[in-house]
Amino acid sequence: MTSQNFSSAPAGGSAPVPKTKWIVQLVVSFLCGGNIITVILAILGLVKADTDLEAANKYYKWGWIVFAIVWVLMILLWVLLALTGAFTATIETN
Repeated sequence: MTSQNFSSAPAGGSAPVPKTKWIVQLVVSFLCGGNIITVILAILGLVKADTDLEAANKYYKWGWIVFAIVWVLMILLWVLLALTGAFTATIETN
């Protein structure tokens, strides 16, 4: 039998970071409204996760903040449109 070396991390490097939260943020932001800013922040977090974890976590946090702000603004827009009668149709016949 061969002996396998299961070292925890290579010398001089750090262990890989699970990227599940950035992938979830990417999928949710793309499927729930197609928010391009949140998609970009999630991609930046995925790219930076192995090299700069602190920056990747900041991208993650700001991605969800932007996601929430965009959803609140969209809901306010739909309410404003409904209140101003943008979805009503009137037909006049003579």
